[in-house]
Amino acid sequence: MSRFSHLPASLLAKCALFSVILFQTAFGGDDWKPVTPADLQIKTPSVEPNADAEALFWEVRVDDANTDSLILKHYIRIKIFTERGREKYSKVDIPYTKGVKIGKVIARVIKPDGSIVEITKNDIFDREIVRQDKVKVRAKSFAVSGIEPGVIFEYQYQESIGGGIAEDMRMYFQHDVPIRTISYYFKPYISVRYLTFNMDENKFEKDKNGFYRATLNNVPAIKEEPYMPPVDEIRKWLLVYYTKSKPSSATDFWGRLGGQIVQNYGVKDTLKPDKDIKSAAEQITAGAATQEEKIRKIFDFCKQKVKNISYDPNLTDDQKDEIKPSKSASDTYKKLQGRASDINELFAALSSALGFETRLAFGGDRSEKFFTVEQAHESFIHFSAVAVKFGNEWRFFSPGDFFLPFGMLDWREESTGVLLLGTKDYLISETPYSVPNNSVERRKGNFKLSEDGTLTGTVRIEFTGNLANERKKDNYKLSQNQQEDNLKEEIKQRLSTAEISSISIENLMDPEKPFAYVFNISVPNYAQKTGRRMFIQPGFFEYGKQPVFQTEDRTYPVFFHFPWSEIDEISITLPPNFELESPNSPTPIGDPSGISKLDIRILLDQATNTLIYRRNFEFGNKGITLFPKNSYPPLKRLFDLFHSSDNHTLTLRQK
Repeated sequence: MSRFSHLPASLLAKCALFSVILFQTAFGGDDWKPVTPADLQIKTPSVEPNADAEALFWEVRVDDANTDSLILKHYIRIKIFTERGREKYSKVDIPYTKGVKIGKVIARVIKPDGSIVEITKNDIFDREIVRQDKVKVRAKSFAVSGIEPGVIFEYQYQESIGGGIAEDMRMYFQHDVPIRTISYYFKPYISVRYLTFNMDENKFEKDKNGFYRATLNNVPAIKEEPYMPPVDEIRKWLLVYYTKSKPSSATDFWGRLGGQIVQNYGVKDTLKPDKDIKSAAEQITAGAATQEEKIRKIFDFCKQKVKNISYDPNLTDDQKDEIKPSKSASDTYKKLQGRASDINELFAALSSALGFETRLAFGGDRSEKFFTVEQAHESFIHFSAVAVKFGNEWRFFSPGDFFLPFGMLDWREESTGVLLLGTKDYLISETPYSVPNNSVERRKGNFKLSEDGTLTGTVRIEFTGNLANERKKDNYKLSQNQQEDNLKEEIKQRLSTAEISSISIENLMDPEKPFAYVFNISVPNYAQKTGRRMFIQPGFFEYGKQPVFQTEDRTYPVFFHFPWSEIDEISITLPPNFELESPNSPTPIGDPSGISKLDIRILLDQATNTLIYRRNFEFGNKGITLFPKNSYPPLKRLFDLFHSSDNHTLTLRQK
């Protein structure tokens, strides 16, 4: 049977999944629960005082008793309070993916006087809402007639997954609307266990007809905030899974699972390479004198000589699926092609063949959840890297991640718990964090300022490390025109009148070299002219940016994906008949813990009447990128100081 998993939370958050119940009418009949007069007359929300809408109840029935299919029945009732609430729920999308059938959709609006506006079958249509790589998401959609402040809106629908099973199913008890009562009714087919997250252990209680019920009351809505942790770190949810036995501890669990992974991934075959791999390792590392040189040579071989199917821009996803997977590291070596995981396994085999103590690392993904080994469930880990021991230190490599340079991991795999699997046992470790100098945005601009305030010149922006990895992954499948359009749109978000031309994009498919943009730019009225003076912000690359944090209050912790730094070098040739009143520089800024710093230096080359601006910024020293909610006030003050310095303005006076 196939394993069932919900759609990503980011997709579900975009789709209002609501249904409610009212009077028994010809449409829906007994399917609707009664609505009380008190419900109709509700004027204000009770969970969150300023809510635009509130779910009076939210029910999901999960029937997994039939091994042929998994059935989920959704029923949500919403009270609308404001115009924003009306707008939010004026259209509904019920998303689904391949293998899922949506049916029995019914919906209606009940006004305070008890009158009903029904959504008919003819109002419901099917459409595609997301197409990304192989993922295609469709939706049953309908507009909600008669919705306005004061009404109750409810709807129901059923999901059917043929051959599905609720193994590793996530049950979400928190959504983007406040909920008075949310319940999951679950009918398992064998003994089931569950893990709870961000909520007290909410036990399932026996209900009717073989179902068990778990309920939460007065659940606040999930908020969207800048730089927030992954949603599974903050929302209330539980994970159900089937098992015949309960492990005595996390160590016991990983010990059992580790043996299964070793078998499923062929770890013994990988780490005990055959004579072909041993011969290849010797040839590849010929002339290497040190351990570092040997590892670098096999890393470069895996990166440069083995075709990485996972990152081939010339192959469609369907074409990639048609390519037979590698059977072993030897198979990958013979074919000189493989997927990202195949290439990592080949690297592990070559490393082991050279006598290095080598293990396969299985760890978490920080874009989804902050994993620790105490979280004993297999769905939280994946094959993320190869661990090689240098002396007493484990170092991690992932040549299969094509755009990452030697010695770096994707930020999603940094600073997370890992299981290091060998042929006989496993070790618990943690991947290292990167430092700001590993991920640098280096920006250079040579400009000329005209008497009317127009700034023209050439720009070069380079990205390294995680910054380059993200840019390259975002661009390598796009056409040149799409890449250039995206750059123009990014610049115009802060410089709306800018004219960009002669764009060049460099090193897109080179993992070791910085990803770079080179272009010409002209910005009318960049400097503001008043009478005989002009006011100019020399920090061109920060011009027009909004403060990072714009609210005084914060609901969740602050999470920056990885440490990074920025280095700006700017020259601005001033108009010959204008002079700088004072080339004063902002005071350097830092924090007592040494996590961050900003240093701006401004000079004037009087011989050429050229303003020189140098900026050095870094953040995330010591790997500190996650801040608790109570750190928000000082963190906001720090970034407000950064923003003020970046907006430092100089005065030019006409001679």
